[in-house]
Amino acid sequence: MRKWAGRIGAIAAAGLVAAPRVVAQGCAMCYADAAAQSPRARHHLDLAILTLLVPSVLMFAGVLIAAFRRRERDVTSDEEQELSGSRLPRTATTRARALPTPEALL
Repeated sequence: MRKWAGRIGAIAAAGLVAAPRVVAQGCAMCYADAAAQSPRARHHLDLAILTLLVPSVLMFAGVLIAAFRRRERDVTSDEEQELSGSRLPRTATTRARALPTPEALL
């Protein structure tokens, strides 16, 4: 997991360094409003943007971590159950047999 995080961080850093104008893109009204501000106000605007970015990035990372942990847990439990023989493997045909037919519903 750490190896992937390092790779993703390096790619993101390289992308930000290689394309500095991409970071400054936005709507024309926002750009004009920010350009008309004093340097101190621009600095506070940058801090506000970073402040709003942190919670969304943390939530996204939390969802990804939870998904990876669940995937690993499901794979391990499926392998254990298949080795013990306590459960048949999940397939589309076994699920289809368990559903009632349309005639049975009438």
